[in-house]
Amino acid sequence: MALPFALITTNVRIAISELVVYDYAVRHYGAEEASGIPESELIRANRQIHSYLTNSGEGSLAPIVVNARGETEALFNVRETAHMADVRDLVAALFSVQVLVLGTIVSLAVAMLVLWPPRALAAAAVYGSVLTACVLGLLSLVALSGFDSAWSQFHVLAFANDFWELDPDRDHLIQMYPEAFWFDSTMLIGVATLFEAVVISGVSAGYLVLSRPKNEPRLLPEPRELPPRPDLRQRIGPPDPSHSTR
Repeated sequence: MALPFALITTNVRIAISELVVYDYAVRHYGAEEASGIPESELIRANRQIHSYLTNSGEGSLAPIVVNARGETEALFNVRETAHMADVRDLVAALFSVQVLVLGTIVSLAVAMLVLWPPRALAAAAVYGSVLTACVLGLLSLVALSGFDSAWSQFHVLAFANDFWELDPDRDHLIQMYPEAFWFDSTMLIGVATLFEAVVISGVSAGYLVLSRPKNEPRLLPEPRELPPRPDLRQRIGPPDPSHSTR
């Protein structure tokens, strides 16, 4: 049961920790046209955003950029800055959960290797991978049936205020990271998690097959050989001369 949480939180953490993800959002979703700020300035601001989310230092996020008119301005307004503070708290909680789940998996794996044969751990990995696929399938159905409503509901559950309700015509934060970027990122994380689950289940299932004891009962019994059919000719003895008639 811990495997789906471990894979999903680890992949989300990798995405948050990779600066290339931030730059991809700016370069491929029209951030420069929507915000009126040169792409180079937005890329430079990404460094501050990335450091703000992935480091545990105190302080507020206040990047300064030069717009297309050559004027210096604050990239985010008060509402966006407050929302980013909430996002940083959420990211810190996610990182803590990810470390806790990974520690739980390692502890369980060591305990299972001590108490049971390695095949028990391999079987648990197969079951965890199947559960991961089921969870991803359910989340995919929710996302594909209505990502807008699911994304809004996520924000309602994750945040205690409405600072996340931003205007795409005015607020630079949502212009840099539009909803299309979050949809694509969610799908990519789901595909990566599914691939990892398939690899884990394949390796574990292969080990179970190769390490199966010879005396382990099969799912279907071996076919029994029928006894040889007796030869009827052997039952007929030779003719008795005393029975012959003259």
